[in-house]
Amino acid sequence: MAEKKDKKLIQEELPENTVNSKVKFSAGRVAELLRKMEKLLGIPLSLRSSTGEVVCKTDYFYGPCSFLRGTESGCTRCRKVYKSIETKVLRRKVSYVCMCYCGFLIFAVPLEFRGEMLGILIGSQILPVSEDKDISEYYNNLKNKAKELGLIKTDEYEKSFDKIKTLDANKQRTQFLSYIEEIAKHFVEIAVAEKPWNVLLKEIKTKVPDFGKF
Repeated sequence: MAEKKDKKLIQEELPENTVNSKVKFSAGRVAELLRKMEKLLGIPLSLRSSTGEVVCKTDYFYGPCSFLRGTESGCTRCRKVYKSIETKVLRRKVSYVCMCYCGFLIFAVPLEFRGEMLGILIGSQILPVSEDKDISEYYNNLKNKAKELGLIKTDEYEKSFDKIKTLDANKQRTQFLSYIEEIAKHFVEIAVAEKPWNVLLKEIKTKVPDFGKF
């Protein structure tokens, strides 16, 4: 009951001018586990089928993307980016990292079971911060994107920057990709074996002791 109440509160706290009001979580254990994994890592995650259909998404609910994708132009551009990523991953069947038009890193990993590709796990809304580039440069770029897309409530938008995850552009990209790949492998397993969250997390940390730390 407490979990259901928390979900309701989260929905009520979301700004009305974001795309969040239009998106609902898929029901089921996979969606619940994906949200817990997202909370542990601090990044937005989504699952997509091999046909490109969204199975479960949490990526609309945090940070500036919820505002940018709430605009017609922003949503169109974002869909174009994700479609390109899905096409590449489905064709090559290997993990893929790229940068979206706003400067965020997007990690995409194929979901496979017994040699068959079932879909894609995506992690997004991450800034590749390096020593020679201050994070304020990225924030200024995000502010400019908001102007381009005609975003009105910029104060709420800028407050959402606190939700952004950063990675060292030179040191942590490979490490983070390995995390996403580990999650993808276990998500396929829980879909088949119905493993609970504590078992899933224990198995991952047995193989990757510092999982979730950056």
